[in-house]
Amino acid sequence: MIQRISGYLRGMIALGPLPFRPVLGIVLSCVAADAGMENVRFALDYKPKFVATKAIPHLCDTPATITIEPNYSPNWNSATTTPNPLPCTSYTTAGPVGAGVVYIVVGRAGTEGVAAASFGVTYGGSTGSGIDPQYVTFTACADGVLFPNNDGVHGDFPQPGGGLRITWNNVTSCQTQVIGSAGVHAVVGSFYIYAYGPDQISITGNNNLQGHIPELAVANCAGVNTDLYQIWGPAIYLQLAGRVDIGGGWGYNPCGETPPGCCPTPSRITTWGRLKSTYAETKTYERVKGDQIEP
Repeated sequence: MIQRISGYLRGMIALGPLPFRPVLGIVLSCVAADAGMENVRFALDYKPKFVATKAIPHLCDTPATITIEPNYSPNWNSATTTPNPLPCTSYTTAGPVGAGVVYIVVGRAGTEGVAAASFGVTYGGSTGSGIDPQYVTFTACADGVLFPNNDGVHGDFPQPGGGLRITWNNVTSCQTQVIGSAGVHAVVGSFYIYAYGPDQISITGNNNLQGHIPELAVANCAGVNTDLYQIWGPAIYLQLAGRVDIGGGWGYNPCGETPPGCCPTPSRITTWGRLKSTYAETKTYERVKGDQIEP
């Protein structure tokens, strides 16, 4: 089930909903600390179950406003009306069984900003075991549109194996908040989870697009798209995606200085095949208000 914070669908970003086009001629950087679109990280941050307070009434900021409103995300990271933004290098990647919230944030992005993202999610639970899929919901912090899909076995994202393309309204809401030395941080949304026992929730590529070519991608404020799968290849790209361990383990934070095995010898991409950019089934969702569900 996809749940959204209150608001009204403000429209598509300029690049449109589907074409995550490859960017030609990118020089790959092995300096993980550099903030650039080829070095973005899809990081996860675990937090206890959200309970609204007078000071922190919302899960997400309202992207269309100039100011940043108090909210529960790591980009605010404060129980008061004074923000204390948390860089993705300091995210919590482990939590206890029971109810919790896992934020997904695009970190280490360049000053070009973030206007769209594409990714997938997986976890191993089942009814009454691990992270129970029937209680997993997703609250989008972006104010554009969502294009969820599924793996043909489970339901649409955020069910396990599902994928999502998500946009911000590029005219008013392209994300440019820089936190520390870790570049632009764009809060994509949050997963509400309920775990009966140990499990893991991981970001994957968006694996259910036509042609079944994985896509782990971002678009900047100018509509230029960067696909980490196409840049880094299948052996590396998932090292740029986070994991939260529930009920044991440490999880994995890709925002560290150098992910294991990263980076290959810098190279220049000169030609790419045209990425498939349509869904077998595509659905869009407006921003609606919903409540977290738990047993």
